[in-house]
Amino acid sequence: MIQDQQPPADPFLFDIEELHRIAAENEIRGGLDAFKNDCVTRGWLGEEGSLHGQVEDPDSAKDLSLCLSYDSQGNLHCDCDCSPDRPGSVAEQGICRHGIALLLDYAAAQQAEAPLLDAAQKAVAERIQSAQTEVRVEPLSAERGQGAWRAWSVNHDSSFQRRYRVHIRSLNKRVNFCTCPDFEVNQLGTCKHIEAVLQRLQKQAEYAQWALLPAARPFIYLDWSAPQPPQVRLHRTSSLAGELGNLLNGYFDDAGLFRLRLPDDFLRLADLLDGLEAIDLGEDALAYARRLAQQQAQRQRAETIQQQIRVGGGRIPGIRAQFYPYQIEGIAFLAAKGRALLADDMGLGKTLQAIAAALWLRQNAGVERVLVVCPASLKHQWAREIERFSDATVAVIQGNAEQRGVQYRQGPGFYIANYELILRDASHINLQLLPDLVILDEAQRIKNWRTKIATAVKQIRSRYAFVLSGTPLENRLEDLYSLMQVVDPHVLGPLWRYLLDFHISDERGKVIGYRNLSELRRRLQGVMLRRDRRLVRDQLPERIDQRIDIELTETQWELHNAALANAGNLARIAQRRPLTPSEKNRLMAALQAARMACNAAGLVDKETKGSPKLDELDDLLEQFCLQSGLKLVIFSQWERMTQMVQERVSAKGLGHVRLHGGVATAKRGELLERFRDDPACQVFITTDAGATGLNLQSASVLINLDVPWNPAVLEQRNARIHRLGQTSKVLIVNMVAAGAYEESVLGILQGKRDLFDNVVEDDASEDVVGVSEKLLASLLQSLDPDGSPREREPGHVHPAKEATEAEPSKLSSNGLQDERLYQRYGDELAAAVREQIIALQQGFGARIEQILGLSSRAKAANGEIQAGTNSTTSGGLMLVLDRVEDADEDQLAGLPGRLPVALIDRRTFTSLQRLGEAAPTAQAEPLFIPEPAATQANPLQQQAAEKLKAARLLLQQDCPSAAAELLRSAALAAAAQLAGDKIAPSAEQANLWLYAEIIPNARLPQEQISQLSRILALSQSGQALPDALLQEILADTQALVERDA
Repeated sequence: MIQDQQPPADPFLFDIEELHRIAAENEIRGGLDAFKNDCVTRGWLGEEGSLHGQVEDPDSAKDLSLCLSYDSQGNLHCDCDCSPDRPGSVAEQGICRHGIALLLDYAAAQQAEAPLLDAAQKAVAERIQSAQTEVRVEPLSAERGQGAWRAWSVNHDSSFQRRYRVHIRSLNKRVNFCTCPDFEVNQLGTCKHIEAVLQRLQKQAEYAQWALLPAARPFIYLDWSAPQPPQVRLHRTSSLAGELGNLLNGYFDDAGLFRLRLPDDFLRLADLLDGLEAIDLGEDALAYARRLAQQQAQRQRAETIQQQIRVGGGRIPGIRAQFYPYQIEGIAFLAAKGRALLADDMGLGKTLQAIAAALWLRQNAGVERVLVVCPASLKHQWAREIERFSDATVAVIQGNAEQRGVQYRQGPGFYIANYELILRDASHINLQLLPDLVILDEAQRIKNWRTKIATAVKQIRSRYAFVLSGTPLENRLEDLYSLMQVVDPHVLGPLWRYLLDFHISDERGKVIGYRNLSELRRRLQGVMLRRDRRLVRDQLPERIDQRIDIELTETQWELHNAALANAGNLARIAQRRPLTPSEKNRLMAALQAARMACNAAGLVDKETKGSPKLDELDDLLEQFCLQSGLKLVIFSQWERMTQMVQERVSAKGLGHVRLHGGVATAKRGELLERFRDDPACQVFITTDAGATGLNLQSASVLINLDVPWNPAVLEQRNARIHRLGQTSKVLIVNMVAAGAYEESVLGILQGKRDLFDNVVEDDASEDVVGVSEKLLASLLQSLDPDGSPREREPGHVHPAKEATEAEPSKLSSNGLQDERLYQRYGDELAAAVREQIIALQQGFGARIEQILGLSSRAKAANGEIQAGTNSTTSGGLMLVLDRVEDADEDQLAGLPGRLPVALIDRRTFTSLQRLGEAAPTAQAEPLFIPEPAATQANPLQQQAAEKLKAARLLLQQDCPSAAAELLRSAALAAAAQLAGDKIAPSAEQANLWLYAEIIPNARLPQEQISQLSRILALSQSGQALPDALLQEILADTQALVERDA
C-alpha cells in the first residue's frame, strides 16, 4: 500500500524518489519512455488547481485524456482514459504511466522557463533535471554527507542498466567523482548520478550542517573549473602536515595545482601514495595521467609499427595479397593507432586493409580474438575474404541463441556477427568471447547513438577497434560524433562542447549551420584516415551518370498528391509542437507513399498494374542485356518494386537473382556467386540490403529506380560496380519522377554532400556550411499554404510554378494589389485573377488606366457563388484603357486566361461613374492601378519600403501572420542593403546569413543586429503573435528601412 502524500510546494513537481512512492517501477519506466518520445501532446493547469493533459499511448497510439488532482485531504488522484473505471486515490491504485509522462512534461516546462544559460550551465542543468527523474541511489559507506554511494538509471529498457560508484567529497563544490562514462568525458565535474546523490542529501535534516564540514581527508582530483582545464589539483585540509605534507608540497603549488611534469612525475607520486589511507588519490586524476602516458607510448609505438609495415614492399608476412601503396599506408595506420576510423571512399579496399592490420596485430601484438560486426548481407563475404587471404580460423555467428553461445567459445580467430546479433549476444561477447579487436564495418549503422544497437556496440570492451565507413558523416555532424565514441570519446570531447564548437544555432537552439570545420578536421587527423577515388583514378574505369526523367500517370499523381496533403497537415502540426511517435510514423508513411507513387501506383493502391518506370526499364533491358549481352544491377528501396522488376525480367527470359531483407543470410552468398560466375545470370535485382559492401564488378550498368533520401545510400549503391577490380566502362542510370516530390529530394542531397566534403576530405576549404531545411521544410516548400499539393495541370511533367513566385515585388510596384487579392479572395481564386492581370499588363502595357473586378449580380442572386468566394471577381474583369480600338478585341481574345474581360475606354468609364450606385461599375473594385514612374531607387531599398507598406496594410486589415512574414522580408532587404549585399537572403537562409556572415564579420552595427535578431525570432516563432509584439516588429523594421533610406 502506498501512503498518501501531502502535496508539496508545487504539488506537481516530483523527484525520482517521490515518483517511486506514487507509482510502480514499470509505470515509471513506461512514463519516462513516453515523455522522451514526445507522447504528451497537451498539458495545462485547470482552474481548480488540477493538472490536465493529453497523452498518446505508446502501444495503441490512442490519444488519452487525463487529470491529476488533490482532494481536500491532500490525496493525489489520477483519472485517465486508460482505466476509466479505476476508483480511489493514487495511494490506493498508483499512478499510470500516462500520468508519469504528464508530470515529467510539466517539470520540463517549468525548467524551460528558467533564464537562458550558457552551454556549460545548460549541460549541468540537464544533468540536474535527469537526476530528479531518472536516477536512483543508495549509500555504501557514506558518513556525514561524504563517502561512497551506488547509483543507477531508471531506463525503460533494463537490459542496459548499469550501476556506478559515486564518491562525494564536497556538498557545494564540483570535486566529486563517478565511475560512469559521462563523468569521464563531459568536462563538467559532475554527472546525473552525482547530482542525484546531492539531491538525496539535500533532503536530510542535517544537510545544512554537513555542507559546512571540511573534507574528511585531503584529496587529489581533476579540476575542470581551473584556467586551461583540466588541471590536477590538491585539496589540502588542516590535517595535512608532517612527512606527507612535505612530500605533496614538492609536487603542488600554494594554489594546489600540480607543478611538475605530466604524466611521468604524477605517476611516480601515485606510486608513493599507493595504499595510504591519509589521502584520497582521486581516480579521475589518476585515469587522466594514465591516459596521457598511453598516448605518449602509442605515438612512439606507432612510428615503429608503420616503419615495420612499410618496409615490406607491398607485402605482409602471412597474408596472401599484394597491396597498393595507399593500402599499405592504411594498414600501417590501423595497426599503429590501434583504435582508428578508416573512412576511405567506397571501393578502395577497406575490408582488405582491416583484415591485414588485424593479422599483423595477431602476429605482433598478441591479438587472438577478432570480432567483425557488419550488416547481415556481408557476413559471408567477410568470411570468404579472410579465408582467401589468410589461414585464420573464421566463425560466422548464426543460428539460435544456444548455437550462437557455442560458436563464441571456439578460441582464437575471427568471429563475424551482424549488428542485430550484438544486441542479443552482449553477455556472450563481453563475458565469454572477450575480443581483443573489434572491427565495425559499414559503421554508419551506429551513427544514431540513441539506438539500442549503437548502445550495445559501444559497450563491447576491447583493446583495439577499427571503425570502417566510407560515409562516416551522412546527414549531421552528430553522425560522426557517434562513430568517434567507439574510437576515442576524448577526441571530440563531450557532446555539449562539440555542439558549441562546431554548430551554428539560432536563439532557440535550432541548428542552422556548421562552423570551425578546419578545427574539426585537425582533431580528426590523428585517428581518421580518408582517401577518395582520385587516388586510384588510373585504376578505375570511366563512369557515366545518366538521368532519365519519367512522366507520371494521372493515377500516380493522384496518389502522390494525396500523400503530400496528409504529410502537409502533420508538418504544420510539427511547427507548433513536437510530433508524437504515431504522428512521426504517419508523416514518414505519407512521404514514403509519395515516393512510392513515383515508382508505381501499385505500390500504394496494391491494384494498379505497371508504371512508366517499368516501361522504361523494359527498353533498357532490351538495349543492355538482350542486344549487348551486359550484366546489369537494378536497385529499388521497396521489395514489392523488385518483385515487379522480376516479373519484367522473367518475361524477357533473362537469368537473374533477387536480393532483399527477407533472404536468409546463409543464402545471400549463393546469389552473389551465381551472378558473378554464371554467364546466363545477367540481372541482379536488389533492395538497399545489397547497397553496402557487396562486390558486383561483373556488372557494368546500374539502374536506380528511385532516389534514396540519403546521398550516402546513393553512392553506396553506385559503388557496387564502380570499384577496384572493375575493368569495363560503368554506366549509372537514375530514374527520376520529374516535377514530383522525388525530384525535390535531389536538391537536398547536395547540401548533405557539402557537409561531408568539408569535414572528411583532406583538401576541404570551407569552414562554415549551411544546413538545408531537411524533411519538414523541404516538404513545406512542396505544398501550398493549406497543406495541399501545388496544383498541376493534367499532362504536364513539370507542374507550373504559381504566379506568386514570379517577380512579386516588381508587379506590386507597378500597381497590382497583391494584398487585396490574396487576403480577400483566397489563394486559389487570387492566383487565377493575378495570372489574368499579368497577361493583360503584358498585352496592353502603358495603355492600361486600371483593371477592376466586377461582381456577377445574377449569380449572386441565384446563390451560385460558392461559399468563401468573393463576388467581386466572380463576374470577371473590366479593363480600362486610354482608348479602345478595333484591334484591341482581337488582341484580348489571343491572351490566356479563364475569366471574362470587358473592354472600356477612359472617357466611358468616367461617364459611368457619374451614375453612382446605379452604374454597373458601382460594385467594382480596383485590382490594378499603374503607379507613376518613380526615380530609380536601389532595388533592395525599394523592396524593403514596399513590403513595409504592404505589411502596414495587412495589419490594418487584421492579417497578423501575413504581415509578420512581410515585415521579416522587409527587414532582411533593408539589412542586406545596409550590409552592402546586392541580394537579400531568403527566409530559410536568414539565420545562417546573420550568424555566420553578419555577426562574425561585424558587417552591421550592434543596434541593427539586435533589431534584426528580434524580428527574426518573433516572426519565425510559428505561433500567433499578440498585437504588442507585432508593433515591436513593426517598429524595428521601420527603423531598419528608414535607416536604409
